[in-house]
Amino acid sequence: MRVHSIRIAVSLFFGACALAACGGNGSNFNNFPNVQCVYPTGTVVALAYPAPGAVGVPDSPGQIVIAASPALPNTWQVVLQVPGGGVGYEALLNTIAPSAVPTPYATPSFASPIYETSGLTSALPSATTVTVLLNNTASNCNSYPAVGSFTTQ
Repeated sequence: MRVHSIRIAVSLFFGACALAACGGNGSNFNNFPNVQCVYPTGTVVALAYPAPGAVGVPDSPGQIVIAASPALPNTWQVVLQVPGGGVGYEALLNTIAPSAVPTPYATPSFASPIYETSGLTSALPSATTVTVLLNNTASNCNSYPAVGSFTTQ
């Protein structure tokens, strides 16, 4: 029984250390530096779908679409954050035609937007504000810029 208790304690300790090292949305654990993901020089980004500030968004919108000018490299991915700090890492961004953006969507304030989509791997929690962040998987960044938020139905 004592050996079993020690195993549980050791497992919990290493599990807590692993979770702390992940550092969702820029959180860090004392010795881990906070490294901000930075867009390529001159790039502007905005959330297109769901529109920023939208309410009543279906729990399964199917995808997140961002507008960028110029397009982000294909090493960028959508990260979704919910209250309490939980994050979900979604697919890498892929360029789509403007006609493929679901409606209603937000028109960005900058010229010549390129639309990029990330498919969602699962449904989102209902009645929850979801913040859309972006991660550059080719970088060692652990603090992600927010591009907007929306609230599910």
